[in-house]
Amino acid sequence: MSLSDSKARQAKPKEKIYYLADDDGLSLKVEPNGHKSWSYRYAIAGTNKRPRIKIGNFPEMAVREARNERDVRKVQIQNPSASSIQATLLFSMVVEEWLEFKRKNALEDQPRCGVLELSRKCMENDILPFLGEKEFSNIKRFDLVSVIRNIEQRGVKEPVKKACSYLNQLFDYAVAVGYCEYNLATNLHKVLITQKIKIHYPYLKAADLSDFIQSLATVSAHPIIKKALWLKLYTGVRGAEILLAEAAHFDLDQKLWRIPAKHVKQFRRKVILGFDVPDYVIPLSDQAVEVVQSALAWSLGDQYVFASPRFPNKPLHFNTLNTVIRRMGYDKTQLSSHGLRSTLSTILNDSGHFNQAWIEAQLSHTDKDKTRGSYNHAEYIQQRMDMMQWWANYLDQC
Repeated sequence: MSLSDSKARQAKPKEKIYYLADDDGLSLKVEPNGHKSWSYRYAIAGTNKRPRIKIGNFPEMAVREARNERDVRKVQIQNPSASSIQATLLFSMVVEEWLEFKRKNALEDQPRCGVLELSRKCMENDILPFLGEKEFSNIKRFDLVSVIRNIEQRGVKEPVKKACSYLNQLFDYAVAVGYCEYNLATNLHKVLITQKIKIHYPYLKAADLSDFIQSLATVSAHPIIKKALWLKLYTGVRGAEILLAEAAHFDLDQKLWRIPAKHVKQFRRKVILGFDVPDYVIPLSDQAVEVVQSALAWSLGDQYVFASPRFPNKPLHFNTLNTVIRRMGYDKTQLSSHGLRSTLSTILNDSGHFNQAWIEAQLSHTDKDKTRGSYNHAEYIQQRMDMMQWWANYLDQC
């Protein structure tokens, strides 16, 4: 059945990506976050491949415009003067195919953490506007360097590092499927400005904690979201580690939280490669235990402690914590949810009571001494238990 603009607008997001078919290979892609885009699926003669390429976003591109664009792409692809598919293979087509490949090959929890969404946003915001309509076979190393230089001019650190990483992954994929002979993005990070860009996540100073705690108590937000922020403040763990927490991960009698290694940023790659990496152990203060117990009572789903109020069998979206922080009156230059880790680290270090190694272990930072035990994830447990209780008591006094 053909689509109309009205039907496209009425399409509601579901737990997984789905497509609404129009005609002749055109379809509307609807993502769990509500993002909608048009795609065209075509067959490559002589192969079993049927790649799906993005041709625009809805509602920016209406149904009639999407059909016109589909017809243009169809003529390009079927043009008999083209000696191969590479003659009409645009950079944007390869990006869409690579993103779909990432989605299908991700670990089960990855899309829920927003990793795929981050890679898509990087491509759409920083790379596709410059390279999207170029023929893939005509892309040169200089084009990639120009994109990186353009991002660097904004004075940001993480976006430029991610762009280098995503381009490297994209060209690795392109080599593997035969779209090019070698990876143009290899060692692209070596063109980055060598001086360190001192951009830190904004965090709270000791004097600011009282206002934050009061705002968190009074802000209009679902209780499960507030509890997630409380646990993040009490423990200093990363957002994904909170959002993917399950009841079975907690031993509340022993006041321990065993985070699966695949949920921990620096160990995830090892898990994907097949290494046997033990759980990361986080000691909990009495106050953190109370937060977990309360969250379990409020839990909206069967699997995740911090399940989404909108989608009970999925965890909170990775942007939800920052959304509530904005509602509390903090803008991006004043505080982020990740900045709560910096708050904990700074105050614990400034207190002079604790060994830096204990603090780094609590934050699950990579041990710089590569000669030490491979994965000692239960390091300094008693010292960290005492430290986390001191921290929780400190917060109570704010």
